[in-house]
Amino acid sequence: MKYDLVFEGGGAKGMVLVGACDEFFNRGHSFGRLLGTSAGAITATLLAAGYSAQAMLAALEEKENGQPVFTGFMGDPPPFSQDAIDTSAIRDLLRNINLKFIPEFLENRLDDHLAHMLADNRRFRHIFAFVERGGWYAAGKFVSWLESKLDSGRTADGSANFKAHRYGHQPHCDKAYRVRISDHGNGAFQRR
Repeated sequence: MKYDLVFEGGGAKGMVLVGACDEFFNRGHSFGRLLGTSAGAITATLLAAGYSAQAMLAALEEKENGQPVFTGFMGDPPPFSQDAIDTSAIRDLLRNINLKFIPEFLENRLDDHLAHMLADNRRFRHIFAFVERGGWYAAGKFVSWLESKLDSGRTADGSANFKAHRYGHQPHCDKAYRVRISDHGNGAFQRR
């Protein structure tokens, strides 16, 4: 029987989802559309790329320097450039708050100082990155890992490398990046 599958987020729950997929397929079921958030988006993406439950489990068990590869995905966001801070949504928000009792030139300096303080402080940079880059942690390592999985995966029928389908119907938004931002929205994939 064919089902549409929805996978929720939950970090380590991703490994449980792989086991559930294995049982699902062992019972002779298949899927039509896939939807997932966070760890569930990773599962949905790899399934759409044609990964078997065993191949997904092997990917989840990868190590780098003796540590699970996933621990490297939770690094501090890299610093923001001066231009990135000055043109940020946070800076725009501060610019649009008008404190009537503070002269404009002082308010602009205060807005600049607050934006730079948030972006430059290691603790607050996560908040700045969440708003400006779509995630609490640095994305580069995760996106590179997922792109390598997508580029090496095959479609379910084995006819094509998934890289050709990576952009889908949204040419300016890579599916690896959509999974990265799945904490803000869902990663939805449909077999054609």
